[in-house]
Formats: sequence, structure tokens, C-alpha cells
Amino acid sequence: MGKYRSLIWTQTKRIGKDNLLLILSVYPLILAVVGKYLIPFLREAFLENLDLSEHYPAILVFFILANPYIYGSLAAFTLLDEREENVLQAIRVTPLKLSNYLGAKVLFFVIVSIATGVLITWYINLVTIGLGESVMINSLMALSAPLSMLMINSFAKNRVEGFALVKGTGFMILLPALAFYVPERYSLLAGVIPGYWPAMAINKLSNPSFGLMPYWGYLLVGLLYILLLIMILYHRFSRKISS
Repeated sequence: MGKYRSLIWTQTKRIGKDNLLLILSVYPLILAVVGKYLIPFLREAFLENLDLSEHYPAILVFFILANPYIYGSLAAFTLLDEREENVLQAIRVTPLKLSNYLGAKVLFFVIVSIATGVLITWYINLVTIGLGESVMINSLMALSAPLSMLMINSFAKNRVEGFALVKGTGFMILLPALAFYVPERYSLLAGVIPGYWPAMAINKLSNPSFGLMPYWGYLLVGLLYILLLIMILYHRFSRKISS
């Protein structure tokens, strides 16, 4: 445990020394404040033409899915920096395993993502979700952070390419929210997007008549799918830095 605490502390110090990373790290808190005050304001403004409250589940999905996506980008950029500084190559000649190093990084960002996701869900209060349900949903969503980290680092060589990939994969936040407005048999096509499964769990909680599975069924399918993707990307990344 001491080894992991040291590695996690290293990640924290790295973020604090980089202005870009520091700005990214507070983005989820900005999301919470925006969701808390902007959404009710927009609802009042458009109430005569559109009852925005009917769309609260989809809006909530966007806000809490953006949270781990931001932390995943943050993790990806720290890892890109470490690759450029040859930190990972140095680790390979030490007793510390690469899997342990990446595990500490992943643990740090997943824990922070879960905590802030639960905070955002509670603070903006768009959909009534119990604490236990919120923890489970945000825990699954939090796995998008290591998924994004590995995906970006599996294909990007530097920060410039990393930024391009972050922009290019922004649809991964929007599609799960848009899936609320597509007939279920067609919305399953969006199941290739990891965020679809926790999004549909929220859909089930807010609309009990939706789907054939309980909300935890969507979480279970999503967990197995995301873990499979993470495993595939991890092996691809390991081969890439070994070559």
C-alpha cells in the first residue's frame, strides 16, 4: 500500500505543476455549478415552449459522463508527458512493474471520478437516484477514465495528437444522451459506446417501463464490456511502448 500511496502522490504533484492539467482537474466542479444553476434557469426560460424537466435524465447523463471523460483526458496527458520524458522506459528496468505503475494512476483517477460523479449527481439533482445507485452508476462511468487514457495513448504519440483524439472522441459523451430519444431496438446500436450502458441504467431508474432488464443488468453488461475494452487497449499499449 505504501508503494501505491507514493505513486498516487506523484500523480497529484504532477497535476499541480501543470496549468493545463490543473484547469482540467477543476472542470468537473465547474460542471456541477453550471448544472445546478443553468438548467433550472433554462427550464424557466423555455417553459412555455418546452418542458425541459422531461429531458432531465438525458441531461444528467451528459453531465456525469463528461466527468470521467475529462479525468480520462487528464490521465492521458500525464501519461503522454511521462512517455516523452522516458519515465515508462525507466520503469521497465526497475523492480516496479508497469502494470503496478499504471494501476496506481488508474486508481487515482477512478476514485476521484467516482467521488466527483456522485457529488455532481447529488448537487444538480436532476433525477432522483439513491446514494447506492449513484455510486454504482458513477463507478461504471468512472471506468471511462482509464479507458480514455489507454485509448489516447495507444494511438497518440504526443500532446498534439492527444488533443486531436480528445476532440475526435467527444461524441462518446453525446451519443449515450441522444440514445434516450431513439427506439430501444435501434438505440442498442449505441451500445458500442461504453457510456451507453450506465446511461440506460439511469433511463431505467427514471422510466421503469424502459427495457427488459433491471437497471443493474445494464450496469453488469457495461462492466463486462468496458473491462474487455480496457484489457484489449492495455495489451495494445504495452506492445506499443515495448517496440
